[in-house]
This record gives sequence, C-alpha cells and structure tokens, in this order.
Amino acid sequence: MVTSSSFRERLENTFDITQRPLLPSQEKRIEPLMKELSKKNINITHFITLTYPYRNVSWKSTVKDNKRINRILRKFAKYHLRVIWFIERHDNGGFHRHGLIEDPFKVYDAIGTLNTKEDLSRVARTVFDRTALEMLSCSGSKVINFKTRLLRNAIVEHNSSLADNEYSCVIQPEDDVRSRLSYCTKQFWTKGMEPSDVIDFNNSNVDPDIIKSWGEYD
Repeated sequence: MVTSSSFRERLENTFDITQRPLLPSQEKRIEPLMKELSKKNINITHFITLTYPYRNVSWKSTVKDNKRINRILRKFAKYHLRVIWFIERHDNGGFHRHGLIEDPFKVYDAIGTLNTKEDLSRVARTVFDRTALEMLSCSGSKVINFKTRLLRNAIVEHNSSLADNEYSCVIQPEDDVRSRLSYCTKQFWTKGMEPSDVIDFNNSNVDPDIIKSWGEYD
C-alpha cells in the first residue's frame, strides 16, 4: 500500500523542497526544460503529486492515466492549461507521478469568484458541495485552501486509479521551479530510467526533440 509511514515520510520530504543553490550538473540537466518554459511562455504555478493505491508497474498505463488527468485539469480550469509530467519509479518497481502545471484557477480569478457554483466548470461543480462541507468540518483546525481542495477532489472523483486519501493527490503552489525540475529529473539514467522515461512527452507541453540535449555522461 502507498500509505505506509515510510512512504508518507518520503512524500513529505518531496513536498518540502525549499529554494537552494543547484549543483552545476543539476543546472545543466534542467536547462533544456527551463528554455522550453521560457520559449513557450509557460508560467508554472502548481506542483501535483499523484500516487497509486496499488503497485503499478506499467509505464504505459501511467502515461495513459496522465492523459486522463490532463483532460480533467483542462475541464476543471476551463482553458487549455499546460503541464509537464514526470514519472518516478519506486524501489519496488512501481510508479508515481509529478506534474508542474499552469494556474488552474486563472479563469476563476479573472471573473473574481469561486463562491458562485454556477460560474464553475461542470467538473468543479460535481465536488463543490462536498468541498464546502469539508471546509466547514475543518473548523479552522488546519490551513486549507478551498480552491486547491476543490481541484484535488475533482481529480480524485474522476479518476479510478486514485484512492481517496490525503496522499493520493497532493497539490501545492510552486514558487521554486528550478529546484522542482531538478528533483523531478533526478532519476535520469537511474533505476533503468532514461530521460524519455522520466518525462512523459506524450502528455507534456514540451518539445520531445529536447531529448537530444541530454547525454548519459552530462
């Protein structure tokens, strides 16, 4: 099960990446991706981690699941937000996923509301009532953001490959893209993963030709 204490600890360490200097090798590794973000004017605002409730050892199934997540994200956001997906292999051979995405709330912020249910996308409306109840039950005991919780609930609701627990889908604002990219690409040439296995080019808004930028001994 993906909810073991050791796995929870590893996830929490993953989420808690702070701004820090990167090694020259790390800077070189992320440079092609940083150039793509700049070239395409992709403004990353959020980081998503998705885990399976079972040991998923199929890379192809993981890619297929990312395709569905993209559809849900864009339906929720009401625009074609762009994303970069990364696939990470566990020591036991299973996979989980990380995504760096554009602002999923941009349209809602523009119209100045997330309080009017009718202004939301159909996907968001399906979990609006549930999210509102969760916010009430929170009773100020912990910091919880309604918009982020709404998106989390929508992703879980419309994906059978995700369990409904706090670690199946974690969404957080991202303000250190360089460090995050370094983390997400750390498995290049490790655990049998090539760069083309780590970056899901099928479902990411980056040019697959950048694969030529990396060499095993960079």
